[in-house]
This record gives sequence, structure tokens and C-alpha cells, in this order.
Amino acid sequence: MSSSPEPLALPPEVSAPALRSLLGEMEAELGTRVSIVGGYVRDLLLGRSTSPDVDVVVEGRPAELAADWLRRRWDPGAKVVPFERFGTAQVAFPAAVRGRLAVEFVRARSEAYSPESRKPEVSPGSLEEDAWRRDFTVNALLLRPSGEVLDPTRRGLGDLLGGVLRTPLDPAQTFSEDPLRMLRAARFSAQLGFALAPGVEEAMGGMAPRLGIVSRERVRDELVKLLLAPRPSLGFRELERTGLLAQFAPELQAMSGVAQAGYHVGDVFEHTCLALDAAPARLRVRLAVLFHDVGKPPTAVPGPEGPTFHGHPQAGAELAQAALRRLRFSGAEVDGVARLVQLHMRPIQYRPEWADSAVRRLWHAAGALLPDLMDLARADTVASSFPSLAQLDELGGRLAAVAREHPRGIRPALDGEQLKRAYALPAGPWVGRAQRLLLEAAVEGELPAEPRREQALALLERFREQWAPRPGEVGGGAG
Repeated sequence: MSSSPEPLALPPEVSAPALRSLLGEMEAELGTRVSIVGGYVRDLLLGRSTSPDVDVVVEGRPAELAADWLRRRWDPGAKVVPFERFGTAQVAFPAAVRGRLAVEFVRARSEAYSPESRKPEVSPGSLEEDAWRRDFTVNALLLRPSGEVLDPTRRGLGDLLGGVLRTPLDPAQTFSEDPLRMLRAARFSAQLGFALAPGVEEAMGGMAPRLGIVSRERVRDELVKLLLAPRPSLGFRELERTGLLAQFAPELQAMSGVAQAGYHVGDVFEHTCLALDAAPARLRVRLAVLFHDVGKPPTAVPGPEGPTFHGHPQAGAELAQAALRRLRFSGAEVDGVARLVQLHMRPIQYRPEWADSAVRRLWHAAGALLPDLMDLARADTVASSFPSLAQLDELGGRLAAVAREHPRGIRPALDGEQLKRAYALPAGPWVGRAQRLLLEAAVEGELPAEPRREQALALLERFREQWAPRPGEVGGGAG
């Protein structure tokens, strides 16, 4: 460890002058030293868009004191939220005041971890000690109020220029203390395109079982950030190689090594990685891409021309539901992704000779998920060996025509109350049967998009035996 890190000038075009100026005043008034640290500094130096979340390390004074000082200067109505156990305090400013800026202060500290927890016992420390406890050298750079950058590990700036993720301490120690850092390594690879320093991937593999002490919510949050990165494939390949993926999603790890025939590129896992990079960076779409072929390993059957995977969409939907629930995703996210996985082959199977009723059926089945389903299908197609999107584009045009024809959706021409009045019958199972028949007729084009009442009743009379009340259902006859 270096005892006197050399300061380097920060280029003015990537400086944060307003915040730095205020932190300089804070130093003078509170008699302490403060520095911006972490991803905000890293991204400034890389010329990347910075997060509205800023971490500031304070030497020798309570974090809550510094946070309250900033609150009083910028917005007395803001609230300081202290986390005393960790020596941190956050002040979040409303959008109208500071563009939704959130500044978290942490007292410079050293840490001690117990084997059973990723929550450390902390004690006051110096700026240098604080830097060495961080996850990667590129996140241990300190931006001083003067505009200087301090590099306490003496590796951070070089690693930033070289595109390398290196832990300040031995990687096994760094990951054992806080196993979530291993998922962050995969995420930063995908976000920044950085390579892992020698020994880091090996340590991730050795420490993979330690991920079990991390809450599922924290794993989920890192997974979301990885999925929304520019190249999620880079991170997922690292998770697969190190066995970390098996720790929280064994269903996904099982795709590795499952061969595919025909037009696919690579095994099921590699095809999924390529499709992730091709998908738009929307969470539901990328989650659906991640799980779209998860049903293939359990449905694989060897064949003369390669394995087949009959029923894999339904099997995949069930596996996706179980995995996403285990990772504490919301019910809406779980249901939406599972539905997309279940439907993902339908657009891929489209052919120009499809009847209009088949297109209407797909449009109705997808509902509000249709844009996500088509993006999933495009990513799946691009990740194949002959990425022709012409048929998907044609299908998109036909689906748009259905949307224009049915601006209020495809639904039964008569609701339950209208049916009961028309036949002078009380409620019963017959209502559902009649509505299903009317819905099927709308999908098949046997009724116009906005049918008249008389047209709907005439159709019901033609197929009366399919829906008419049965003995005992309504306490009387069909009327």
C-alpha cells in the first residue's frame, strides 16, 4: 500500500465544479477532508454519463454531519437518512432542486467481516484505508474539491486506461468479505467492456458458494443492472464460467453445453447470450430473452438430425416463473416474462401463407405484450445463423392492420348482461360458453370488428347446441 498517493489533475471538461466547490466549503467549515469516490469519479474520467447518485467519503467526522451540512446549503427541506451501523448518511434532493441528485456520505473507515454475513463491522479509518476496502481499483479513485484525483492503490488510473477490473486486495479476500462484488465484476464487464485482471475469475469460481449469504433482493438488483448493460453477454459468460450463475439460477446454467441443430449458433446458452446483446435494453424484453430457451434442457430429445425440444416454450414459462419468483421480481414482471416465453415461438413460426385469423389469434394472445414479443422474436432471429427479419417485418405489418381493425381489442360482441337480457335467463355457465363462442367467431372473422347485436345473436342461434343451458344449470329451460 502507498502511504502518500500522488494527486493528478482532473481534466476540466469532465469535472463537477458546482459540487466540488461546495465540498471545498464543507472542508473549511467542518475542518475535515472530503472526496468524491466510486463510480461517479470513474465515469467522469471515462467521459461516460454519470449516475445521479454520488458517493462522498469524509475523513474524521460523522457522515450525518456532512450530509446535514449539504442539506442546509442546497435544500433545507430535503431529508437526511442515516445508516449508523455502516457510518453512512444519504441526502436526496427533489428533481426541482438538484435534478434528482442523491449524495451519500460515508465516514472513511476500515472494515471487518464475519464469515456468515456480508455486513461488516466498521471503525474509523483514513482515506487510504477506505480506498483499499473497495471492490475494484477503478472505483477507489478519489476526486478532491480542488479537481485533483488521488489514486491510493496506485493501480486505479492505470487500470482505468487499460480497461481492467482488479481488486485492491487479494481477490479471494475481497470476494469472501462481500460476495456481491463478484456479481458486480460481471456487471462492470458488461457495462464498461473491461477485462478481469489475472486471478479475478479464478477467485470468483472459488468463492461462488459464498453468494449464498447475499439476499435474493440484492442478487436481483445486480441481475437487473447486468441485463440493462450495453453488452450483457460479457457478464453472463463470466457468471457461467465461474459457476456463479448456478448459485442463483441453475435453470440458466443448465443451458450451457446443450447442443442445438439447424440454424442456431452455438449451444443454448451461447445463443441466449447473442440474443441478449441483440435485444433492446428494456428489462422485460431482456428478461424474456434470458429465459426464452430455458425450457430446452429438460425437453431435449436426441434425433437423427439433432436434438428436438418439443414443448420447450411451456416448460420454459414454468421455469422462468419459478426462477423470477425466487429472485423476488414483482408479480407483474413474473407473469409478463412467463407469457412472453410461452409465446416466443409464435412469431418465429410465421409464414406468409398464414390466414388472417391466425394473425388475429396471435395479436389477441399477445395483447399489450405484443411490442415486447416482437422485439424478443427479432433478437432470437438475429442470434441465429441466418438472421433474416423480412418475415417478421411482414408479420408486423399484418399485426398493425389488425390493430387498426380492432382499436378496442378483440372481445365478445355481447357482455354477460346483454346475453341474460336477450335470452331472459339468469347467470350460469352458459354465459361463459356463449362469450367464448363469440370471441372465437371474432378471431376467425365470422363476425365483423364491430358487429350489430342482431349479427351476434344470429351467430349464437346457429351454434345454440354449443352454449345453451344444460339441465340443472339455471333451474329451468333454455327459454
